[in-house]
Parts: sequence; structure tokens; C-alpha cells
Amino acid sequence: MTGELFDTARALRWLRQLKKNNDRVWFAEHREIYDEHVKPEWEDLVAALLVSAVRFDERFAYVDPRRCLFRLARDIRFRTDKTPFKTGVQAWLSPFGKSGAYAGFYMRISPGDSIFSAGIYTPEKPVLEALRRRMGADPRPFDRILRAKALVPYLPLRTNGLVRTPRGFPKEHPRGELIRARNYLVRRTYSDAEITRRGAFAVFRAAIRDCAPLVRYIDGVAATALRPVQDRLSSAAMREPSDGWDENSSSDHFGPSSSARF
Repeated sequence: MTGELFDTARALRWLRQLKKNNDRVWFAEHREIYDEHVKPEWEDLVAALLVSAVRFDERFAYVDPRRCLFRLARDIRFRTDKTPFKTGVQAWLSPFGKSGAYAGFYMRISPGDSIFSAGIYTPEKPVLEALRRRMGADPRPFDRILRAKALVPYLPLRTNGLVRTPRGFPKEHPRGELIRARNYLVRRTYSDAEITRRGAFAVFRAAIRDCAPLVRYIDGVAATALRPVQDRLSSAAMREPSDGWDENSSSDHFGPSSSARF
């Protein structure tokens, strides 16, 4: 597998034009490139990345790549910005596709705003409690992962932490920021030139390799707390997923997006 699975330069050119002409009329007149090239090539790329990630988690062998993809249309129902389309292609790789209950890998190709992120975002309440308990009891294994040389380009850890320490934890804990965390995420940005030169597949495959220990640790802690919800997640995975892991373009945080069919 190579970066030729996804023509990054062509995708960025089309997305730049979409960014300049973000309306339904322009999209209808120019969607052929998206339908015939950008969208299917992105799905092929995600499928290849799932295969490459099997060595870190064998469950990726059973993930439908379509369940990892975000739609291009934005949910504009409750937003002042009424532009109809996102200006990037996105995916979240986890054992249950875009389900937020599992740790995983997020990637986006967007003009001037291509990123990779890894970790867990707004986890289920029992999972967040388990992570906080583990961090409070012994943060050293997690700290060793954060100190790894391979992880340096993706730091700092993004937690969107609480202002106050949750009940049941010492207020003066030396790693209080890990206990107050609501997310455990790292990320890295890429210029258009870099991701075009190296190829999206090579870039994201390397990023998955670099961040796999972080995701594996979080997932290991979460697994003990996830058993009560696994049946519900398995059932949900059989239906068309919503885009609950889409990242708002003006924020470091993830939030809900569109259910439209683009």
C-alpha cells in the first residue's frame, strides 16, 4: 500500500475550491471529482490504514471502513455559520468505527488544516471514571508513554480539564491534570506541502504507529469499564452511524455534525 491510494494533491485542489465556493449550487456543478475520486479514494485509504493497524489491535480487521468516515455536509440547524459543507475529509478509526466509547485515531485532510489526533474523546462515564482512578492510583505507566520520543511531535496532551478536582480524589494530587481530564488526546498538524510530498497513507500510518501505545493503554483501562455497554455498541454498529466525532473547524474539540448523505 502506498500514498497513491489517495491523490492528496487533487483532493486539496478540489477542497480549496469548495472552501472558496461553499454553496450547494457550486457543489452540484463540481461534485463529479468528489464522487469519482476524492470520496472513494478516501475510503480506500481508510481501509488500508485499518489493515495496517491490525498489528496494534486485531479488532481493526473486522471494522467496516465506511463506519469510520464522516459526511461532507455540515449540520447547520443550530449554528450561525450556514455554509453547507465541511472543507475537509475526515475519519475516526476505532474498533467500533466512530463510536466514542473506544480510544482511536482521528485524521483529516483539509487545506491548511490537516491533522492527526489519537486518544479518547468524551468517553462513557464509567470509562472516564476508570481512567481517572487509574491515573490517580499510579500515573507512572501513562507518564512513560507520554515521555516516549516518538510521541513528542503530538504533544501536549489535550484534556479539556475540569476547573475543580472531581469528588473522591485528593485536591493536591501531583498529577491532578490527569484526574481533572475530560479527554485524553494528542494531535499533530501537517502542512499541505508535507502531506502531499509524503502521501496521506505514509503520514497517517506513521502517526498510528507512533500513537499506538497511548491508544492501547487507554483502551486497556477502558475495557474493564466497557463490558456493560458493549452489547449496545454492537447493536448500534449495525446501523448507519451519526458523525459524533466530527471536529469543529474552529476548535480543538470534537462535536456533533451532519447526518446528511454526502
